[in-house]
Amino acid sequence: MKIASLDNEVHFKNVFTDVEIFTAFVKDVLGIDIIIDKVETEKVLPSKVSAVKFRMDLFAEDKTNRTVVEIQKVDYDYAYDRFSHYFHANLVDLQKSSQDYSYEKDVYVIVVVTSAYKIKNKNGKLLKDDVLITDTNPRTLKGDKRYMHDHKMVMLNAIHANDDTPKSIKDWLDLIVESMKEEQDLSKINTDKPAINKAVNRATVDDLTPEERAESKIQYMRKRMVALREYEAVQDTKAAAVLGFHKNGVAIPIIAKSLDMTETEVEAIIEEAGSKD
Repeated sequence: MKIASLDNEVHFKNVFTDVEIFTAFVKDVLGIDIIIDKVETEKVLPSKVSAVKFRMDLFAEDKTNRTVVEIQKVDYDYAYDRFSHYFHANLVDLQKSSQDYSYEKDVYVIVVVTSAYKIKNKNGKLLKDDVLITDTNPRTLKGDKRYMHDHKMVMLNAIHANDDTPKSIKDWLDLIVESMKEEQDLSKINTDKPAINKAVNRATVDDLTPEERAESKIQYMRKRMVALREYEAVQDTKAAAVLGFHKNGVAIPIIAKSLDMTETEVEAIIEEAGSKD
């Protein structure tokens, strides 16, 4: 049995629009119980709230408990500032219809990242965290949190899940990561958890409509093109570095070691550049 890649937006939505799967995922990530009868897709935040048009991948509202939960699946467009803006724009939208500045609902946003973070902190250090949490509660000078609201944004990076990742979250990230592999090992997925077992069974091409199957292929081709462009950009950068080192008299073995290349690869770049002169 091979399950469809949950890195593909079509398959991701096909799985997580299931109410049982959605609510179980929310419980494991946020620790809250929500009562919903449907999961919506493609909702758009009003343009009067934010200059940026945000499309909600998955959206559910527990009207009894006045809770709104949104899930975003991202691969390439996942700058922290973008989603921080999106999170706070949702809060502004709640206040817009209120007579004062109070919030009638709690807003939760879960961002699922399926490739390595390109997020850097204010000092320029690249972050490789499995879970990042943003909330709106103030702290005292001693660092004690004062709970004013339950609003929260949680960013999950499937690629950086590790042994310290809470098991309730890691079970889901293992599912996502394993689904993305060409050679899958389903024994690494915790199918003893009913919702995850259901997710595995739903993650098949057979569950898609003809339109969804076509869109799935488009999504796959888009990722292939983006990956190819990124690969070509890296190769161009390496070639430029090789020629720069060579022009300054750096020996081929040193160039190869510095750029994590073989000497044959370095020589080929130099020879190809020479043939163009």
